[in-house]
Amino acid sequence: MYVFFLFFVCLQCKTASFTLMKSVKAFILTYVLWLLLGTASKVVFLLTYHELFEGLTLADVMGVVGHGVKLDMAIAGYLTVLPALVLLLGIWQKGKYVLAGWRTLMALLIFAAIVFYAVNLGLYGYWGFPLDSTPLLYLKTSPADALASITLWQALGACAGILVLTILTYLLFEWIVIPGRLFSGRTKTRWGKNAVACILMLVLTTLLILPIRGGLSTGTNHTGSVYFSSNMRLNHAAVNPIFSFVESVLHTEDIGSQFRFMDDKDATRLFDEMVCTGLRSDESYDSLGIRLNTHPNVIIVMLESFSKYIMDEGGHVEGVTLRLDALAKNGLYFDRFYANTVRTDRAMVSILSGLPAQPSMSVMDMPKKSTKLPAIARSLRNNGYATYFYYGGDTNYSNMQSYIVGTGYENVVSETGFPPRQRTSKWGVHDGIVFERILKDIDEMDKNKPFLVTMMTLSSHEPFDVPYESGFKNEALNAFAYTDDELGKFIERLKRMPQWENTLVVMVPDHLGAYPDDLDNYQLWRYEIPLIMTGGVVKEHRNIHTIGSQIDIAATLLGMLNIDHSDFTYSKDLFDNNAPHFAYIAFPDASFGIISEDNQVLYDGVPDVVVWDTGEEPGKNINCAKAFVQKLYDDIDGM
Repeated sequence: MYVFFLFFVCLQCKTASFTLMKSVKAFILTYVLWLLLGTASKVVFLLTYHELFEGLTLADVMGVVGHGVKLDMAIAGYLTVLPALVLLLGIWQKGKYVLAGWRTLMALLIFAAIVFYAVNLGLYGYWGFPLDSTPLLYLKTSPADALASITLWQALGACAGILVLTILTYLLFEWIVIPGRLFSGRTKTRWGKNAVACILMLVLTTLLILPIRGGLSTGTNHTGSVYFSSNMRLNHAAVNPIFSFVESVLHTEDIGSQFRFMDDKDATRLFDEMVCTGLRSDESYDSLGIRLNTHPNVIIVMLESFSKYIMDEGGHVEGVTLRLDALAKNGLYFDRFYANTVRTDRAMVSILSGLPAQPSMSVMDMPKKSTKLPAIARSLRNNGYATYFYYGGDTNYSNMQSYIVGTGYENVVSETGFPPRQRTSKWGVHDGIVFERILKDIDEMDKNKPFLVTMMTLSSHEPFDVPYESGFKNEALNAFAYTDDELGKFIERLKRMPQWENTLVVMVPDHLGAYPDDLDNYQLWRYEIPLIMTGGVVKEHRNIHTIGSQIDIAATLLGMLNIDHSDFTYSKDLFDNNAPHFAYIAFPDASFGIISEDNQVLYDGVPDVVVWDTGEEPGKNINCAKAFVQKLYDDIDGM
């Protein structure tokens, strides 16, 4: 409607003054060019990721462009406001300085827009959702690590591509709008006609609120406004990444108003049926031989991007995780276990604090809240444990440092704790070197005091530059094989140490990542990961078939140690038969779900649709999932 209105005004201006006609024409052309740039980005996106869109038809392309134009018009509105103000100035003041101001402004705006479109194009293949505020978090906390996943040539190529596209787009604007004719010459003192031109330009600029807002209806533009297909990737293609980024930034702190599905009383009732805190003390639990009456040493290894998909059990590839496969067959193996999310910062909080991953934000980026969370480290430290955290990279990444220290880790070893000669990975220090450091430190620890050692691996992250040749041509699989081999060596050496007999080792991935190449956030296998426990205190192999997810590790581990876990509201002891066992999953597109024995459901909150709903009792978990997330956001907002 707004575009048609602009053309109507343009036709009427043919009979008006020359100044008025030029100004309105330039305004309209500027807006339309921004709109076309947004549309062109969608076509490039579809061409770039054509392999992800099997059976893509012309109707699909038209659907992406046609539905996506709503957000493209909104962004075109935002990007036209400042040029419109310069046009207003140009009605009253001509000259080279005004012309230079216009050109500088347009060059900067074009460059910024191209960067947003290019970043979305580059990241979607890794993340599987439109651009949001996550890159801002990574760049803010640790710029070096944020860029560690790309090679120098990739970075140079991306910069060159952005520069070329910026120049070409700018020349297109210059050629079509012709600012030289707008601002050159001397200012004529036709006050009456200039005033009319000024008023009309002010009206047109003010009316930009219509495409920005999305019309006159009570509902306003949001990312979900352009969702139109059951194929979520087509919906993602329709989203304008500049809009989704701005929306994410503006709504990150607006916690209390997000995910409001039902009355609080109803949400509380459903939620109370889904939680089970506190120790279980009956004899049936102890008879399992799981509860440990002493306080053994605890080692938690979080494996970057590992999953069941790359294990022999998955059946997709063989020989990648030889060590992990063997450990699963000799320890406690939880074979129906799921990752909470697809991002490390959210997964780490789920594992160590039992807090469910949030679909629209990362609590790790909020130190005032993240440091208040219950945590395994804090609970063990309060029970006499020495606590250590190891990471070969920069712990400032994603505000990791504030979370680690704030939740009870007394000793933190990161890349700065290693000599420069050992920092040969783009992320920092390779996993093998970190494992060696842990063994050395364990050997020097006080033998009379139990310890908690936690490690986050990093070598199986892009760009997979590991000092290892496994025979796999795929770089990601080679990197997985390297970390797996180093983990196996670590366990073997640990077994030869006197601490082994009184040690429990917990191994769990943060999320499935890097393999296979085309990740799909809407598939259940995307969240299937192993949870393995071994160590001298584990006397026999057992497969545990209870459904659970990363948030359940805290209660399960503390329950095994006979330590109270009542402050871990969302965590459930996987050995407690009376607890309601299910897995919670979420990813950063307002999507979340619950997996239980009788119903598996995934809900996408942006278009307000149930993506899948399977099992013997379809529909059973949808309101439970909504209540779970609603209460989660209530809790975080109240921290």
